[in-house]
Amino acid sequence: MNWFYVSNGRQAGPVSDAQLDELLSLGKIDLDTSVWREGLPNWQPLSAVRGGGAPPGPDAQTKVCAECGRTFPPEDLIQLNRAWVCAQCKPVVLQKMIEGVAPSSAGNMWRFNKQLVTRSETPFPDRCVKCNGPANGFQLKRVLYWQHPAYYLLLLLNLLILIIVILIVRKKAVLNIGVCEKHRAQRRQAIAIGWIGSLAGLVLGSVAGIAFKSGWLGLAGFIVFLAAAIYAGVTAPLVSAAKIKDGNVWLKGVHPDFLATLPEWPGV
Repeated sequence: MNWFYVSNGRQAGPVSDAQLDELLSLGKIDLDTSVWREGLPNWQPLSAVRGGGAPPGPDAQTKVCAECGRTFPPEDLIQLNRAWVCAQCKPVVLQKMIEGVAPSSAGNMWRFNKQLVTRSETPFPDRCVKCNGPANGFQLKRVLYWQHPAYYLLLLLNLLILIIVILIVRKKAVLNIGVCEKHRAQRRQAIAIGWIGSLAGLVLGSVAGIAFKSGWLGLAGFIVFLAAAIYAGVTAPLVSAAKIKDGNVWLKGVHPDFLATLPEWPGV
């Protein structure tokens, strides 16, 4: 459902239900803000169309409805088929269970300790995985790979053998994760530093080292190249795969507040 709202005397939007709740909880709109969506006869105060209740603030413990993806206090949800469901979505979910229809993608997420467990190709809620803030509709497609760490022992035999085996046995997951503008900018910065630093290291190590016949310049170039590559490799990825098995992927790097909204991993 798409909402439009008035901000500084101008129409803004569209935003989803979850985004509207985020704007309200952050104080960017209030219950007197005029809003409109398809089906309403005219613009009305938010309190008139959303029941007059403010969503919990960012520090409150909330959970996500598995069907609509909106956040609610725990007392406003019930658990169906190992997922949290709001009162509005309860009849829909029950009907799906009766008909044997697959649950919505929002119900394909769980928390396991400090990790998020989900299925490949699952679109994430409209919240940033790094800070739990509004993603404003942006989703970043990430292709993750994982193989059992024991395979790295093949490096003792031969690097080429290790590469060939990893390409054969590695498992793949495709995710569409929500990311806020702040963390998108940080990711772009990390990628830029990685590329610029790596190129600078190559120039310093190869061109300058050869031109001046200096082994120290060559070593300095290699160090700059390695440092830039490590920085980008550690900083640019938003999440990483701790394990991929049976179509499920365990993710590291997800913000604790994001995880707190998810049901516990059933372990099946």
